[in-house]
Formats: sequence, C-alpha cells, structure tokens
Amino acid sequence: MQRHLFLTGDIQVGKSTIISRVLAELDVPVSGFLTVAVPDAEGSSNIFLVDAQDPVCSEKCRLAHRVPGKMPEVREEVFVAIGIPLLQDAAGPLILMDELGWMESSSYAFQQAVFAVLDEDVPVLGVVRDKRLAFLNAVRDHHAVEVLVVTRENREEMVDVVRERVLRAMRDTRGT
Repeated sequence: MQRHLFLTGDIQVGKSTIISRVLAELDVPVSGFLTVAVPDAEGSSNIFLVDAQDPVCSEKCRLAHRVPGKMPEVREEVFVAIGIPLLQDAAGPLILMDELGWMESSSYAFQQAVFAVLDEDVPVLGVVRDKRLAFLNAVRDHHAVEVLVVTRENREEMVDVVRERVLRAMRDTRGT
C-alpha cells in the first residue's frame, strides 16, 4: 500500500475542501504547506505559500499575483525561502502538500525537496494538479504515491475514503 495520498481533479471540484474536512476530523498535527488564494476588490488575487501549522499570509510568502486572463506572476524565490524549509522541517504524523502545480516547474530545488519527503516514511496528504508536466507526472508516478481522482459525483464519499487511507498510512508508519 502506498503511504502518500494525493487528490487530483478539476479546478474547484473540492480537493482542498476534502483535505480540510479530513484534517478537522482526524485532529492530528500536520506540517508541510498549503497554498491560499486571497482575492482583492479588482478581481485579481494573491497566492500565498504558507505553513500548514500556522497559515498566515504575509508578503514574504506571497508566491504569485493572478490577474484574470493573464498568466500569474510567480515569485520563484518563495519556493526556496519558504517552501523548501517547510518541507525540510516537516515531521509526522502527517505532512500536507496542498497543492503541487505548474508554478513549481522551474524550481528544481523545491522539486528535490518534495521528492526527499516522498522518499521518507511519514505519510503525505496533498493535491496534485491535473496537468501533464514532468514534475507533476513524476509525483504521480512515485512508487509510494496513490492518486485519487475527485469529481463532483464522488467528492462526498471521498471524505471517508481519504480519512481511512490516511489513518491506515499513519497506523502503518507507527508500526514500522
């Protein structure tokens, strides 16, 4: 059984909501990161890469600025300054990676940090975008990763599925 679980699916289908619900039910400490989009009054939004334990949005963790109809302006240095330390310091019982997407494509040091975590025993719960890019393909193809596709039709039942898989992965990790 794979010890890491990633959700994928269409944008806004409920992947991160499933993770939030599962984490609330499990009530276990998590480490790692999550991305938070904060819209502004003009219809743009800032995307922040924040600590899963303390999800505070600040300028130093502002990863990108997204304007409708344009590609986001990505601050790749945030992956190095914030993302890598969050992954290097990540510890059990559960590590969060919400989400991995195309913005990481040219941040090879961050990619290496992701794979270093995936090569370890602490279970990871995350979201991987449904895009065909070398980095994302490698995450999906990692020997310890299971990927579940979330749809509008299955998203409610996925809460139970994800919770049970995460509980089993944490239990199996403690047993080793």
